[in-house]
Amino acid sequence: MPIDVARFLRLMGYTFIVEGSMTDAAVEFPILVADADDVVGLVGSRLLIAALDNKSVKIEANVQVAVQSPTAVKLSLQSLPQLPNAVALICQQVKVASPRFSRNAALVLGFSGIDMQMVQRVRSFNSTTPVVNLCSFVPALETDLSQIHGANATEKLDNAARQFSTENDLLDCVECKSHREDDEAYWLNIADVCARFAVAVTKLNS
Repeated sequence: MPIDVARFLRLMGYTFIVEGSMTDAAVEFPILVADADDVVGLVGSRLLIAALDNKSVKIEANVQVAVQSPTAVKLSLQSLPQLPNAVALICQQVKVASPRFSRNAALVLGFSGIDMQMVQRVRSFNSTTPVVNLCSFVPALETDLSQIHGANATEKLDNAARQFSTENDLLDCVECKSHREDDEAYWLNIADVCARFAVAVTKLNS
């Protein structure tokens, strides 16, 4: 049974104020998930898609994933016994990023770490593409919301990501490294980060 995304976010302790449709003045914001671990990237990208699939999010995020193994994308979340039920039942699917999508990514992110080979390929086309560890970026985004400038939510997010990427070179997550992938807390932490990111993005509307 597919999980209800709004219920999932409420279970994670977050609520949204619904203000119209996501498509209102939305501009596509391509996000490339390039985690150093294929499984983490695939699970994390689907959690991120689920969190951003909300009417309050005024950024039309297009999340795709870079994987080192082409067959990894066929992985069924329910085949991973270590995943909590709320994570394993996420029904959103994710596409494997094409070279064109990767070249045009507005943001490259990871959770456990970053696939630096993919980052090098992206930056060979666009040296200014921000690269962040989402687990580190989210707390900074939450703290600096009132200081982020831009004409709209998309521009504010882009500016925040660029500033954070320039000032921070920490691409691994200490929290993720403190848990094993067969530990439920590991995946709940990633789900929590995705939910918090979506909440922060909604606050960029104001």
